[in-house]
Amino acid sequence: MKRHHVGWVGRDIERMRRSFVKEGATVVTEPIADPLQRVVVQFLLEPAAGELWELVAPLPGADDSPLLARLSRGGGLDHVCWELDVADGTLDDVLATEVARGGRIVCEPVMATAFGRQIAFVYRRSGRLIELVEPRPPGAPL
Repeated sequence: MKRHHVGWVGRDIERMRRSFVKEGATVVTEPIADPLQRVVVQFLLEPAAGELWELVAPLPGADDSPLLARLSRGGGLDHVCWELDVADGTLDDVLATEVARGGRIVCEPVMATAFGRQIAFVYRRSGRLIELVEPRPPGAPL
């Protein structure tokens, strides 16, 4: 497994992007609407550290966005995403290991529009929210 990105949640994708760019980040993707997850995401790169950030906001008009609870607590730093390697096993294998360690699956595997592959979210006993994404196919940009 390797770190893929750090997630930042807010209400307005444009406003978040402007703030990140003002602080030196560069835009990697345009905003990507994900109707399955009811969110809009955009990726930016922090050039000094090479860190990939995912900005996440509710999809306009999605009154049932999974972000509403997080936004009610102010938004901000939300999750760390780990990209699986083939040697890690399947997403289901890794989820079973997380559950065996006391983690709770808060988002079952679902196709993510931004990646074109499945993701899942696990809430660890330590209080950390972890996103897991299937291995990247050869040539895939994200």
